Amino acid sequence: MQVSSKRTRSGLGVVAILCGLSLVAAGCGGDGSDSGDKGSGGGKKLVYFMAPNTTPTRYIEQDGPDFKKALEALDPDIEVKFVNGGGDSATQLGQANSAISAGAKALVVVAADPNTSAGLLQAADAAKVPVIGYENPPLNGPMYAQVIFDPYKVGVQQGEYFKSQVEAGAFGDGAVDLARQYGNKGDVYTTEMLKGQDEVLKPLIDDGTINVVCEDYIKNWDPAEAQKAAEQCLTKTSNKVDAFLGFYDGNASGIIAALKGKDVKIPVYGGQNPELTGLQYMLTGDQEDDVLKAFSVEAEAAAKIALAAINGEDPPSDLVKDVVNNGTDDIPTAKLDTTLIHLEDGKDPGEVVQQAVDLGIFSWEQICDGGPAADTPTCKEKVG
Repeated sequence: MQVSSKRTRSGLGVVAILCGLSLVAAGCGGDGSDSGDKGSGGGKKLVYFMAPNTTPTRYIEQDGPDFKKALEALDPDIEVKFVNGGGDSATQLGQANSAISAGAKALVVVAADPNTSAGLLQAADAAKVPVIGYENPPLNGPMYAQVIFDPYKVGVQQGEYFKSQVEAGAFGDGAVDLARQYGNKGDVYTTEMLKGQDEVLKPLIDDGTINVVCEDYIKNWDPAEAQKAAEQCLTKTSNKVDAFLGFYDGNASGIIAALKGKDVKIPVYGGQNPELTGLQYMLTGDQEDDVLKAFSVEAEAAAKIALAAINGEDPPSDLVKDVVNNGTDDIPTAKLDTTLIHLEDGKDPGEVVQQAVDLGIFSWEQICDGGPAADTPTCKEKVG
């Protein structure tokens, strides 16, 4: 049976190439044995980009290649190598130790699990190899610097947009029954995003305007875990949910899968860290918003910071303007700006998603190549 929320609106409602891109798990090699320390082997200076997992896909498909291109353009005497931690801190620590043994001059790290990443920082510090934290950085140890899209600001942006929908009456009369999904518990990104969302939404929760009917942390930000949590929430509430509010496109895709599996139509908010699915679901009307991040901008900033670290310089002051405590140390931090986009009544969703294309996050060919949006009017217009 089709179940509708109170909200109404007219209009349109990876394969990861691991070894091919050299963004590899431990089993794919990539230990740096073919390009040693410039001082001892005559090869190029090694820098390792350490991805956390294959989800989110951005680190394999965008950030990693963009970082390599940017850093090697800044200094052709540098070679960037990649490893993928497979979501496991012990694996990532082993990869860091291998990189250090291979003569790495710097490690750029998206933590596989920030909560258990201190050993990596300790190992690098002992070897005097600078670590640059990237987007979801390691915790509880020294780092040279880190670069992030400000998660607190992202949370505020998501909260403010959802609040605007509540105040506009998008969900009808009475309290709004809201299901919330967060990220991996304990991650700095999760903690800071939740702080931002709550700053905006907690007054509405406290006065009864919003009634939180479900809330779940999603282990490893995994869309399959998000789907499971959404299914459990729908069962618990007998589908009586006015809206879902997540933390990122992986949450949204899992929630949407759960809704489609139960043939329920409920609006889904809280997209960010844009993935193809998020932009595709905006075109189909299944996802209401997304916080855009220009991945190439972050990769280029990390390249400049890494180069300064290798050269024994202070972090570049035009980028690194803040300090964030990571549990034990105050880390010089570059915070980058984000942009929230959202669907609007009477506005072509293609115009909204065009902003992501303009930032170079994805092309129309990528967005419209199969997937849920392939048959939308926008994709037929953009790519035929």
